[in-house]
Amino acid sequence: MKSHISQRKKKTLEDVYQEINRDNIRLDKEATKKNNAILYSVLQKILTLIRKKCVDFDRMKPKLEYLGSYYDGLRVGEPTEYDINVVLKLPVQYKNIYLDATHVTSYDQTIIFIPAEYTLIKSVPVSYTKSKWCDNKCRISATIFRSWIQGLVDIVLSSLPSKNGRRILSVDNKTYLIYTKMSGPAQTIKIQTGDDESNVIDVDLVPTFSFMLPTKPIGSKIKFGHVEDTNLMQYFVVPKPSDNDFCWRLAFPFQERYYIKNKNNLKSAAKLLKLLRDVQDFKLLASYYIKTLFLWEVKQQPEDFWKENSLSYIVLHMLKRLRDCLSKAEIPNFWCPEFNLLKDKIKTCTCQNWSNRLSAIIKDIEEKGEHDPNVILRYFKYPTEQQSH
Repeated sequence: MKSHISQRKKKTLEDVYQEINRDNIRLDKEATKKNNAILYSVLQKILTLIRKKCVDFDRMKPKLEYLGSYYDGLRVGEPTEYDINVVLKLPVQYKNIYLDATHVTSYDQTIIFIPAEYTLIKSVPVSYTKSKWCDNKCRISATIFRSWIQGLVDIVLSSLPSKNGRRILSVDNKTYLIYTKMSGPAQTIKIQTGDDESNVIDVDLVPTFSFMLPTKPIGSKIKFGHVEDTNLMQYFVVPKPSDNDFCWRLAFPFQERYYIKNKNNLKSAAKLLKLLRDVQDFKLLASYYIKTLFLWEVKQQPEDFWKENSLSYIVLHMLKRLRDCLSKAEIPNFWCPEFNLLKDKIKTCTCQNWSNRLSAIIKDIEEKGEHDPNVILRYFKYPTEQQSH
């Protein structure tokens, strides 16, 4: 007589990776939906208030573009941090604006020139004239532009009622406490949604100008072929702080999103690498470096690679890619391959140390994973989480 005791299916590496993905990475749907609704309503209200306060800003037809790791599907952790571009359009004919990267200080920068005659046309608001935003060469100052945007946000928020050092914003019969801080080119708006600071949504509000191909900076080292391959012609220039007041950073978020979409397990694998980075305390390994590894892999692999391979295979494959890059202390920039993202960011000895640690991790998984798939828990979960598994 056959036993009626069912045999539990033996776990595989794939099963454990999927469990980690579900329990430690996948965002809470209800929290995500709630925070997205708050984010949209609050930012639209702030944008409307700024447009009413400043005619010049209103004439630039501001539009919010939702970017960053959350909207790319690469966010690890709670859905409480967002990157939002405020895309602005100069009220001049763009065919008469030109971009020049000939004398910039970094591969990803450009200078924006507004023709001198536009500083005299009445339809151009006074705050765009060379006496306000430009030098005598009609180059737009990234510093002054960034400060102008920050000032507009501060003016609008300071006009709101306050409570305990926070500004009170009412939207759709709901009340939120708002405050700000600066971070690079972005102004971080903190939206407190509850009674204490444990319920806060962080929004990096990044002012940008939008340009369309075939317009591109003269002398740029950017590989615009990668842009053109996507058939997405829009890109951005961002007033990132640098040693040159007139340099603006080029950014291609829509194209990056294009390359990683519809690739089955790619996003889950990328998030697992980010989780391992956090657990292993590779603090200086920025999320963008990991994303860049995957961008290159998409370019180098056939489309079937992402369809035919399991999550466990892709994670191990990309760990080896990361190990090899760290061994050379080099991750080429996707948009400018001659530039090394790790240069002057992570010491060579640190890269080598991390590469050696990854080699040991990979070896352990390859030797034990088939018989003991839980071996990966020691690398992808914190000790307290391992005990509760």
